[in-house]
Amino acid sequence: MSDHPSESSGLKCGVLWASGISAVLMVLGYYFVASERTTLGSAIFIAVPFVAGLTIGFLVNNIKHIALSGLGGCVFAMSFLLVMGLEGIFCALMAAPLAVAAMIVSGLLVYVLKIIFKKDEFNSGKHLTILLLLSPLLVAAVDKAEEPRRSSPATATISDGILVDATIEQAWEALGRFDSMTGSKPFLLKAGALPVPHRCTLEGEGKGSVRTCYFDKGTITQKVTAWQKPSRMEFEITGDTLPGNQWLTFSKAGYELTEEAGKTRVIRHTTIESRLWPRWYWAPIERLGVRSEHDFVLQSLDQKLRLAKRD
Repeated sequence: MSDHPSESSGLKCGVLWASGISAVLMVLGYYFVASERTTLGSAIFIAVPFVAGLTIGFLVNNIKHIALSGLGGCVFAMSFLLVMGLEGIFCALMAAPLAVAAMIVSGLLVYVLKIIFKKDEFNSGKHLTILLLLSPLLVAAVDKAEEPRRSSPATATISDGILVDATIEQAWEALGRFDSMTGSKPFLLKAGALPVPHRCTLEGEGKGSVRTCYFDKGTITQKVTAWQKPSRMEFEITGDTLPGNQWLTFSKAGYELTEEAGKTRVIRHTTIESRLWPRWYWAPIERLGVRSEHDFVLQSLDQKLRLAKRD
């Protein structure tokens, strides 16, 4: 840290300036690349932050300040998108590490280039202007290269189970309708990063009936496509008003029940369709989110059956 207050103040202003400029570039990139889209890819999650990070590298000359500016720029940009209602908390939080990493790496790249070419000979103003003029071409090239992969959504089926102390008939009846869900919430639900299921209703019984699940941030409507009482029920998702459903949607869900040593094994399946790339980054995050929802629902089922047993 500098011993001179004026120098320290100048460094802080430099970090804030770099953070602000990079945040503006991030938001502009989101507007031009992501708005009105049903798919998001490496252009918005990597290329746009990479360009913003290059800008940081031109504006500050210290590794620590490059890292701080990258973090600050990402926080400012994500906060703006959240306040404006353009993104949900979960998506913003999960995208942030990738964006910050891209910003810091590119900022450090410029830092190294300054050392190689000597700072005095590296005209930051001229090179920054060239960068800003060429950055749309870089982002567009990345977007175009990834376009074939985004032609259809990536699908995945996630399954989780629980062993409940109830007969298979009792478990089956408890699954159809949930007056309330009061199980232990996983961290992501406690933190408000994921929608929390409150209750589910069932209109009718058997194939073709309609099941509606109410969350704190929307609803999911399901049509029963398979009804093999008391061992299997399957649903097709026909309506979804949850945040982020333009990027990640639930297409199918279901339960399988089997008797096991006087108890019942309940398996929950959920099939998702994702329009987020790169898949190596988003697939594990999506599985974590779905499994957190599964955990809460299955724990609520277990609690419901335990309370019914006491009564």
